[in-house]
Order: sequence, then C-alpha cells, then structure tokens
Amino acid sequence: MQKRSDGTSIPAIGEGRRGLEGHLLYLLRQASTAAQQAVDRSLVDLGLSLAQYSALTMISSYTNISSAELSRLSMLTPQSAHEVVQRLVVRGLISKSLAQENKRIHRLRITADGRELLAKARRHSEPVELLLKEEAAGINEAEIRRWLVAIASRLQLPS
Repeated sequence: MQKRSDGTSIPAIGEGRRGLEGHLLYLLRQASTAAQQAVDRSLVDLGLSLAQYSALTMISSYTNISSAELSRLSMLTPQSAHEVVQRLVVRGLISKSLAQENKRIHRLRITADGRELLAKARRHSEPVELLLKEEAAGINEAEIRRWLVAIASRLQLPS
C-alpha cells in the first residue's frame, strides 16, 4: 500500500481492486501496460521505442505495407505512425517508395540494418515474453491466445 498525504492508501498491484477483486477490463489493461512498459525499458539501450519496435515487426512481417496499414497493424494513430516511419527512415531501418497503383501511397520495407536491429530488439524483449509464458504455466497457451484474439475480434470497430 502507498500512503497518501491525506492518510488514505492506494493499493499496490495485486491488492484490492488492483488484484483479484478488480474488474477484468482493468486487470487486462494493468497487465498490458506493465508488459508494454517492461518491453519499452528493455529497448532503451537500442534507441528504440515500443512503437518503433512494433512498426519494425509489422513491416518485416508484411512487406510493402502502407503507412495507413502500419497504423492499423501497430495500433497507432495515423499521426503517430507517420512520426515512427519518419524516425525509422532517418535511421536507415526502413525504406519508403511510391506505390505504383497510387502515387500518394508510400510502401514500406525493412532494410538490412532494420532486420539486424529487430533481431537484437527481439532478444532484448524476450524476457518479457518468457515471463508471460511462465505466469501462464498450467494454463493452455493456445486457449489464452484464442481468448485474446476473440476479444479483439468481437470488440473491433468496423473498417
């Protein structure tokens, strides 16, 4: 518990409504935020943010995606995706080229330097992934994945 200046207390993670008494939606967000912050901290030495790491991962996985597609895949606003792309281009981690079908669309590709940094970033973030799996020991990982995907699918906004 964390004492406030008025004498009341804020529960620590795992206590009260921040623990088993909490609403599922809050607990899901609490876990997601903690995992994201941990990955963000693991990438500092590489000069990457979580948003940049996510973008590199998506561009590596889906060659020639547009910035708009990257925005949706990385769960970033279009403005944030644009900033991430600009930073990655300046660092030489991705390249942009005009789409042949529409000269207003830029297609994104990861460069060799980008692939190398992405591999390092995966090694840096691996402990967080392993912790998630460790905490899920005894629970069917495939069921957890199915549950998370089902939630996202059912709650997504229509395109």
